[in-house]
Amino acid sequence: MVRVGIELWSATKDLFPSRRHLRMVMGLVTLATIVSISELLLARLFSDLILPSEPRSSSNLVVLSIVFLGVFGLLRIINFIREYYRLNVFEKALSEDNSNRFANSWKWATAMELTALLTLVGRYVFISILLFYFSVPFGVCNLILSVVLFKTFALQMNRQYVEQRKFRKLQLEKKPVTNAQKVKTRILAGESISLISAFGMLLMFGALILFSTKDVIEPTIAFTLFIALRMIGQVYAGFSSGLMRYVRARVYCE
Repeated sequence: MVRVGIELWSATKDLFPSRRHLRMVMGLVTLATIVSISELLLARLFSDLILPSEPRSSSNLVVLSIVFLGVFGLLRIINFIREYYRLNVFEKALSEDNSNRFANSWKWATAMELTALLTLVGRYVFISILLFYFSVPFGVCNLILSVVLFKTFALQMNRQYVEQRKFRKLQLEKKPVTNAQKVKTRILAGESISLISAFGMLLMFGALILFSTKDVIEPTIAFTLFIALRMIGQVYAGFSSGLMRYVRARVYCE
């Protein structure tokens, strides 16, 4: 976990050496994280709508439904604005780079993958905190799994650096490998750790079912935790493939 964190932070400072641009990027990542957490809290509201702890009047149900739909639409708009602003920040930060067009295009690719990875990390951290808030035992289970998986991410990242640098060296020596081999190496690396994380998520879903049947977790909270697990599973899947794409782009920037 620490190794991956150091790598991402180092790349962020390399790509955005200006304090102004660095603050902008971190602000975008924070905003994306807040949107993700808001979606989870919105799922909590939805669970209260369909699984109320006590009967509600029709007017109360209508008001809560309007709030739910309004916030859902607002989050979608905020996410669009964030993406638009992110591209503008990249354009300003990377256009100041004096490197050739080939290197600059790979820096754009690196920046896109990097901010996506940072957003996933922020989303994971805040969701994990919420898991502890809803259920401490379940949060501990998630923490143990994350330590194992991020260790796997770090090992696979190091291997991918070796492979991509080998491909880059062969390219510079005018002995390039086929595109099929490069793509296959990268995709299989990402899918292998994605598969490992999927089995880890199966264990988490099993733990959720166990805690629910033992009345350790209430039904409405169990539904929210189910949504949270789905989001964490998406984080792991996106992180595994995105990390491999990031490594490829990072090597071609060197």
